Amino acid sequence: MKEVQIRVRIRFIDWEKSTVHRIQNFGEDLWRSFENNNRIQIDLGEIDHAIDEITFLVRDTFLKKTLPEVNRLLRAHLMETEAIVDTKPV
Repeated sequence: MKEVQIRVRIRFIDWEKSTVHRIQNFGEDLWRSFENNNRIQIDLGEIDHAIDEITFLVRDTFLKKTLPEVNRLLRAHLMETEAIVDTKPV
């Protein structure tokens, strides 16, 4: 069975309210959580230029373990009501 890549997109509803600085700080913490995981492709350069969304790729078999970490970090940054997380096969 072929493994499928899933694009996880974290879109900030009102990026001016969330502020670019907070979005990038969240993204850097997300990157630190996943940087050594070979089932996730996350680009720190993209995060450092993020304005209103952060995206990364995850193997479909690891998605259910990835999303709770995304939500935990959104809560830790007090941003859980500021973002929409969606997924789409690539």
